[in-house]
Amino acid sequence: MKLPLLGRWLIALWFPATVHAHSHPVTHVFTLDNGLKVVVREDHRAPVVASQLWYKVGASYEQEGQTGLSHALEHMVFKGSSKLPEGQALKVFDSLGVSHQATTRPDATFYTQLQAKNRLAVSLEVLADQMRSARWSERQLQTELQVIQKERLATVDHNLWNVINERLKTTAHVASTYKNPVLGWMHDIKRLPNPALTQWYQQWYAPNNAVLVIVGDVTLAQVREVVTEHFSALAARTLPTAKAPIELQRLGRRGLYLGLPSPNGKLAIAFNVPSLKSAKDPQTAFGLLLLNELLASSNSSPLKVRLLHQQGLLAGAYSHYDLLNRGDGLLRMWAEISPSGTHTPHDIERLIWAQLEALKTTPVSTDVLERAKRRIVTKRFYAHDQIEKQASEMGELESIGLPWSTLDAQARNLNALTAADIQRLARAYLTENNYSAVYLPGPEKKND
Repeated sequence: MKLPLLGRWLIALWFPATVHAHSHPVTHVFTLDNGLKVVVREDHRAPVVASQLWYKVGASYEQEGQTGLSHALEHMVFKGSSKLPEGQALKVFDSLGVSHQATTRPDATFYTQLQAKNRLAVSLEVLADQMRSARWSERQLQTELQVIQKERLATVDHNLWNVINERLKTTAHVASTYKNPVLGWMHDIKRLPNPALTQWYQQWYAPNNAVLVIVGDVTLAQVREVVTEHFSALAARTLPTAKAPIELQRLGRRGLYLGLPSPNGKLAIAFNVPSLKSAKDPQTAFGLLLLNELLASSNSSPLKVRLLHQQGLLAGAYSHYDLLNRGDGLLRMWAEISPSGTHTPHDIERLIWAQLEALKTTPVSTDVLERAKRRIVTKRFYAHDQIEKQASEMGELESIGLPWSTLDAQARNLNALTAADIQRLARAYLTENNYSAVYLPGPEKKND
């Protein structure tokens, strides 16, 4: 049977991308004498390149009274360096059409550029100069701290769900520095001293504490030449000892009640679980990833379908598992109660627990399990169509101490998991001893 013209055209568009995503792209790794690790992936579909410089330092490295150091430093490295005076780095990127972004996470700080292939050398020169000689004044710091305070007010303190999530992390992480907010606590931001920030820069922004990831229309020889030119003269430094955040065992059930104004009730829950890095074996972590998918990670997740779409009890629901942490993480779920209903956060909590208990006692059907596996694989499949996503996956893995190729085994590990494995993991980790909850009751319902 002959396909219609539209059908043939759609297949023609889809097939090359599918072949590329299923093939194994050429990836190279080399390390400079000063310890800078470089991961290069060739992707010649378009004449563009994504470059990302990852430093192994973030909010989880910070101690009490010093929260926000990593994020503040992310801002300050753009204030000037030996080659570029104040504000010039961003102007250079903008003038060359380089899309740029800086991000701080619990375990890393990284700087991203997306550019035409002939702009890569300039971007790397800027990054190397910032690693070597970033500088700022007390006046610049105080001005930027005002900016960061406004950032925190806008993105956290005036965003109800972000406040809830921040409180959930501080409740769930008893001994772990993953309780630290990435932006820092407001009182720490206000009193952040310049000497402490300078010391933080000198301690952590070193070539032997960084990973440079480059993905796009490049070759190994091209990248090696330009990286060597700009980074090889930088000296390695003696790094502080960085211990992975490990949580206590059998923490006990924890709950926090928030009396904040809200148009409807909200519930956030978390279970303390190992990450891919801290788990005894990869199957445990990939099993928890699959368990998360069965909760509320996507619109087709069974628990979400039941409470949101079928019963209409929730206005929204989502779950997330901390797969890529350098220490122990969380499996979290957020539920926004339908404003038209009468259910309280405790009512929804009981319904969620009933579903969790069912996961422990009743095997998930083969059809539901296989569809959940396909959704996870498909998400990564489509993400890799973007060179920035390929770079960020490899950079994140390397920044937490795992090889850049670790997730290439994800589909194989997921395929090996059975319904019995899900039951076993649910019984082991979805327990009262690992449980935390934040309750926001919403307005009191009046009876007519």
